[in-house]
Amino acid sequence: MNLETIEETDEVLHVQLEDANPAVANTLRRSMMTKVPTMAVQQLRVNQNQSGLFDEMLANRVGQIPLTIPEGFDEDDTAVLALDREGETRVTAEDLSAGNYDVTPVNDTTIVKLKEGQDLKFEADAELGYGTEHAKHQGGTVGYEKVDEDTFEFRIESTSAYSNRELLQKGLEQVHNSLEELKTDIQN
Repeated sequence: MNLETIEETDEVLHVQLEDANPAVANTLRRSMMTKVPTMAVQQLRVNQNQSGLFDEMLANRVGQIPLTIPEGFDEDDTAVLALDREGETRVTAEDLSAGNYDVTPVNDTTIVKLKEGQDLKFEADAELGYGTEHAKHQGGTVGYEKVDEDTFEFRIESTSAYSNRELLQKGLEQVHNSLEELKTDIQN
């Protein structure tokens, strides 16, 4: 098999996989989307919510914000974030303040708009997770097209803290690790 870059921009990476079959192409696609760990809020503790969103909607919206992964952070760790805003303002992901780990949002998306006299205070726990557990942990949008008998063109668009190229690399590593585990299981 051969993998080469066709086109790369800040938003999208196009790569071509040659000498492969649909099973291999789909394994790579699914690996990038579901097997690469990403950081997201798992639990929200609302102290005050006078916004126009129910607590459940607020939790869903905050949970969809992709976050950076601190150096040395692993699956047993929890990063605490907090937010305290009041008055007429647009509350964004950038308003989240990190506690015990240096975690920041990947992009500055709007959470909710507050009107005069409204306030919003909450704490959140962010953890690593996988796309197999929840869509908020998918590393990106990845698709492919069969362009020849054994050639596939991938379109990779990261929606997480990884660059497109990093997402591809992490996906390849996950496929390699899964194959090594299978090999060990067969030998045992």
